[in-house]
Amino acid sequence: MAACPKDVVVPVVFIPGIMGSRLQVKGNKEKTIWDPDDKYFMIGAYGGNGGFYRNPLVMAPMFGALSSAGVPLPGDNIFEKNSVRRSAAARKKLLIGGSLFNKDYLEPMEYSKNENISDVSSGFWGSQVERNWGSVSWSSYGPILQKLEQQFPQTLSLGVKQVNPEFNLVEMPVFALGYNWSASNDDSGKYAAGKIKKWVEKAKQRANEIGAQCPGAVVLTHSMGGLVARSAAMMHGAASDIFAVLHTVMPTDGAAAAYKRFHFGFEHPEFSIFSPVDGAFERAGYVVLGRQGQLVTAILGHMPGGQELLPNKRYKDNDGKAQWLKVLNPERNWAVKWMTDDKPFVELPKSDPYSEIYRREDRMYRAANPEWLFPEGMENLPSDKSGFDYFKKINLFAELFHDKVAAAGDFHEVTYLCYSDDRRLKTYDRIDWESEKLLGSWGRNVNEKDVSADRTDDYRREDVIFGSEEDKEISGGLTGTDFKIAPADGAGDMTVPASAGRFVSGVPASRRMGHKNGYMHEPALKAGIVETWVKDTMVAVLGKCTLY
Repeated sequence: MAACPKDVVVPVVFIPGIMGSRLQVKGNKEKTIWDPDDKYFMIGAYGGNGGFYRNPLVMAPMFGALSSAGVPLPGDNIFEKNSVRRSAAARKKLLIGGSLFNKDYLEPMEYSKNENISDVSSGFWGSQVERNWGSVSWSSYGPILQKLEQQFPQTLSLGVKQVNPEFNLVEMPVFALGYNWSASNDDSGKYAAGKIKKWVEKAKQRANEIGAQCPGAVVLTHSMGGLVARSAAMMHGAASDIFAVLHTVMPTDGAAAAYKRFHFGFEHPEFSIFSPVDGAFERAGYVVLGRQGQLVTAILGHMPGGQELLPNKRYKDNDGKAQWLKVLNPERNWAVKWMTDDKPFVELPKSDPYSEIYRREDRMYRAANPEWLFPEGMENLPSDKSGFDYFKKINLFAELFHDKVAAAGDFHEVTYLCYSDDRRLKTYDRIDWESEKLLGSWGRNVNEKDVSADRTDDYRREDVIFGSEEDKEISGGLTGTDFKIAPADGAGDMTVPASAGRFVSGVPASRRMGHKNGYMHEPALKAGIVETWVKDTMVAVLGKCTLY
């Protein structure tokens, strides 16, 4: 731990999660690509391309009622497939830019017209805009940025004085570090390291001017921002500029939900007549994010950052098991169950999910359906490569990133993390593929033909209003085996499982906090219990700062 004089300047750097940074086409402020704070833009650009247009007969009152009730109409499947393909192509054109990924296509916005973000200079540290607050979503992170700047300094100073009476926190400037979350966390970490070094150098300059000391930055992260911080510190030389790192809801070794979304999209919000307004907003967000696997695969299938959220080689489920994916045999008919063994047909990975699961093009449990990767067509690409070849290349980058950050030391030496360990917030910590055979199970096992890729050409989808996750499945046709993923049932925050905090060998148990009365993933930093943890942890970290 760094030594500190009585007067201390501590910059705080906040790094958001995936989709929490506002993005534009590089060098073009007029070309917004992702801005969660602009609801009209997001609904128009992504909600309008939600892939939920069905049969034209739905326009007729009688047929519309049947469709809303989930009754298939003639030609539904064909109309929906075409609609989803067109929507996927439009989304890909926005977020990928071209047929193939280019890490230089997008960049974070570093300006803001948000009325809550001040562009008035505040002396040495400049304005909030100059401290990059505009690079992150205000609707998601505005509250924590305001509290860090306006409430925390006095509270922290008083708290630290209880431990160390001579400590005096004189200044605590708050910076936001948006990044291009489509790129690899390797690239984002390099970008973040440059920002952190620049801001800490400025803080040390200020400390010298006022006879104080800057021990380095306190870095606070949300979700994938934790991977960016680890990359910056351990792979790109920012460790010596960082005093401590506080991770919230970090997918430490990936998240099984990321795998599920490649197949079936984001999770369908439950319909409730008691909260129709909240339900409408949740459903709108669901459509914007991608309610079907094809809409997700067309984008994340080409994004290194997105694929780095898939479970890596060290991932464990909430029971600590490395084999987090199973293909289950059908549940036995009562009359024959006593005669048969219900051992899963597949339990993976044995050691490497990349080669055993994600890149197994010939298996239905691969990560990406090849037909979904290029909804716009491949006419402009070399004919010697298949669509899946391009996916495998990006997936290899994701594998290498996790290997590299682990080899570099994985975590900053002063790392703390908190996570939701709430069983009520059902989270995918594992993937159980359930199978159903024609005429029931009757003791028949799943076989190699059942899990082969040629049995999985049709994905059934849910009605956007009254449907549920239970409606999403892979159809095997008239004679094949149907597959669906069992509902999430693990403790977590509905996105990242509790295992992300339970099994972290590089961080002592005393520095890991699992909250049993937890919180959902995206709004975690708005939860009072997380805010308190951040405050208490910063007091603990600064309280150990040795005076001289």
